[in-house]
Amino acid sequence: MPEVARAAQRVYYDTAASPFLYRPQIYSLAARIVGPGRILWGSDFPLLSPKRYFRELAEAGLSSRARDQVLGENARKLLGG
Repeated sequence: MPEVARAAQRVYYDTAASPFLYRPQIYSLAARIVGPGRILWGSDFPLLSPKRYFRELAEAGLSSRARDQVLGENARKLLGG
């Protein structure tokens, strides 16, 4: 799917509502397609507890580096922090 990765180079994806829509493996699939540097954590709080997202990210099999990116590093970089 290199064509998808090229088309999505400037697009960011967030995790909001992911537990309602997808299995935890969606995180590792998205990381493979667009890279973990393009995924932003969105909690949908108060609908879902952040604990659920943390659990599903752990179940997804992402590396600790990729989890760190999703959970804050990407947003910090995008927002200039």
